Amino acid sequence: MDSNTHSTRGSSGGSDGLAGLAAVADELAAQDLDGLSDGVRAERVLALRRLVDRLEGQWLKELAGVDARGAAGAEQDQQLGSTAAWLRTRLRLGAGAAASCVRTARALFRGPLAATADALTGGDISVAHARVLAHGTRDLPDQVVTETEPVLVEAAGRLDPPRLRRVLGHLQLVADPDSADARAERRHQRRGVWLAPTWDGMVAVDGLLEPEAGQSLLAALEPLARPADATDTRSGSQRTADALAELARHALEAGHLPQVGGVRPQLTVIVDLDSLLGRHDAVGGEVGGPGPLDPQACQRLACDSAVTRVLVTHHPNPPPDHQPSGMAGLEERLRAAMALLPPTLGGAPTQPLEVGRTSRVVQPAQRSALAVRDGGCVFPDCDRPLAWCEAHHLRHWLHGGPTDLANLALLCRAHHRAVHEGAWRLQRHPDGRLTATPPHRRHPAARRHPSAA
Repeated sequence: MDSNTHSTRGSSGGSDGLAGLAAVADELAAQDLDGLSDGVRAERVLALRRLVDRLEGQWLKELAGVDARGAAGAEQDQQLGSTAAWLRTRLRLGAGAAASCVRTARALFRGPLAATADALTGGDISVAHARVLAHGTRDLPDQVVTETEPVLVEAAGRLDPPRLRRVLGHLQLVADPDSADARAERRHQRRGVWLAPTWDGMVAVDGLLEPEAGQSLLAALEPLARPADATDTRSGSQRTADALAELARHALEAGHLPQVGGVRPQLTVIVDLDSLLGRHDAVGGEVGGPGPLDPQACQRLACDSAVTRVLVTHHPNPPPDHQPSGMAGLEERLRAAMALLPPTLGGAPTQPLEVGRTSRVVQPAQRSALAVRDGGCVFPDCDRPLAWCEAHHLRHWLHGGPTDLANLALLCRAHHRAVHEGAWRLQRHPDGRLTATPPHRRHPAARRHPSAA
């Protein structure tokens, strides 16, 4: 047997009780549940959960004993300096989980939370409640914990763990007001948001916010993260990601952010003409961050943006000294694509020949007229408001489409993306009615409307 795996099968583990427990577990696993009524099966689920919590309470009690005696590793005649490291090695727990188990065991069975320990082993509260109390009281003086524990255990019997955590925060202010400022300052010092590019061109977001800042962010995201309708198939995390992007885009467009170098913050995309036109072997746009924008995204952004034409000349990099004879195909195309990338990414050096004036594709007066006519996203069955919409060219100006009201329509970002990246086709009929045609009509799944962001 793997030396890192402990098993109770065929062994009493030094206790007839554990052998009997293993036998009961085997008996439960062998039971035929199909003949039980729904009510009985539901009752069993609840009863088993309470028993599991009681068993975990007993496990924490015995873990506290092993920790107190320094007996971690004694089952293999070893002496380990860390009980958490022993749990990681023998039970394959993660580092955070192992440390949490040891902290909870110490607080309940070697610390001031004796009543919490009794409630857990007696089946009155769950192990999740016990962890909340152990973690939330660890910075309080033992005398304060002893005096407040009856109230906390009573609350644990009525509330779920998240609400218990909130109650504990309020009671800390009453029980130990002298330490409240220190706890608030520790939270303040831990705040931070970390953004990092990933290998596949996305941006990883992680961080900690203080209660006020965190709730402000949640309040701003909530109305944007709701499901668009009953057909919205996005997960909760995907809706939150879309809402965060929508919030940032709206802040940039509002123009109220502090200027940087005399220019208001904005998304800047450097893209060559081939990518804008969607030609073969286009390299896409460069945003100076985690990854490239595909040509379809560049075309979408060009629908309603400020465009600056820059005419440059490329100075090709010297060819390799030993170029294989007859080199063609993918390698040749990749070398040509490399030359088109910005010099900072190893592309050919460029020399600007002419810089045109920056101009809005859709003028403010046209946007006002669109607001009056469309009022919001015109995609069928979408009710996104005007503030979250972009102007879309039914026939792109890159392909000769005029920038006039007859060729423009307001789309929310999700449906604008569906048209460009998702290949949906939006068409205006002579009576002004707009219809959306999905790509690949032969596939039934493609007929579903794209989920709104």
